[in-house]
Amino acid sequence: MTTSQGPNGFPFNRSIAPDSEQVAVTLWQLTFVRIAAAKAKLDGIYVQVVEDRSSLRLDDRYLGTWRTGSLHVAAMQAAVDALMTVQAVLEPVIAGTGKLPMSGLYPVLRAATESAALAIYLLDPNDRDERLRRSYLTAVEDAKYQDTFAASMGNPNSSLHERAKSEIKELIATRPSLGEPLAFRFARLKYSDLVENADAIMASDPSTPTVSRMTLIAWWQLLSGLSHGKQWAFIVSMERSEAIVDEADESAHVRQSSSAAAIAIVLRLGVETLEAALRLYGHRSKSAWAQPEDASEPPFMSYTELHGRAKSDREERLCSPERHSADSPHRW
Repeated sequence: MTTSQGPNGFPFNRSIAPDSEQVAVTLWQLTFVRIAAAKAKLDGIYVQVVEDRSSLRLDDRYLGTWRTGSLHVAAMQAAVDALMTVQAVLEPVIAGTGKLPMSGLYPVLRAATESAALAIYLLDPNDRDERLRRSYLTAVEDAKYQDTFAASMGNPNSSLHERAKSEIKELIATRPSLGEPLAFRFARLKYSDLVENADAIMASDPSTPTVSRMTLIAWWQLLSGLSHGKQWAFIVSMERSEAIVDEADESAHVRQSSSAAAIAIVLRLGVETLEAALRLYGHRSKSAWAQPEDASEPPFMSYTELHGRAKSDREERLCSPERHSADSPHRW
């Protein structure tokens, strides 16, 4: 027996109207324009030119290996590349020469959202110390997973994680406001926290539209479910048709397909998250948006010079008469 509903009223057949689907396709095309604009910014002077007295340029002296935007720019490039991948799949669908995957685009859209959220996490704080702390945590997390990969490839002795922590402690020593290097806590980063942080920042940004009924974190949770093949996520998001229901067994065979409307919404949200990251990058990379603390930074000193000065100061403290005094509570 074929029916549209199960015995408990569950809508086994569910699809949007043809005119609504056309609206969704139009939204895809409008979003493609925004993806191209984001790509142009990432490849052009908007990202490539960082002014000397800008917040980002002054951050560089405390970032060592990870200076010149290697963390946040890499995250934004990953986000736009994922969005362009989705566009490359959707364009043949619009032209009638391709088919819309049932769920294959959702992991890619999740990756775009996570990467853009990471860039926001790194760029958002006005306070330099907090931006640096977040960069250090991200760098150490990267090194940890690279060691894990190396171990999987047969090299259990990879020490990138420890080397990253050692370099970061040396960098912290060059900036007293960051506290004692040995006391720095390398906390674990969770993408759920990064997305929730981006959600809050975007909600307070008047440049971000607020027309979606679901928050970014809710959509990310749905994308995560779809990426891992969770049944609940497919029930929530997929269109269903051609249902053959066995009422006695309370089961059905259903044809599932991706929703053009759902793709339109999450594609737009991915672009909006990347655009928010790019706006923050624009503020941090221009001296006109410099923060009050930037004015107190001395003329630019290279990482090598700064590191050398900090090392000299540490050696001087270790060799000072007070450090070796018999009255000192710490004997060396």
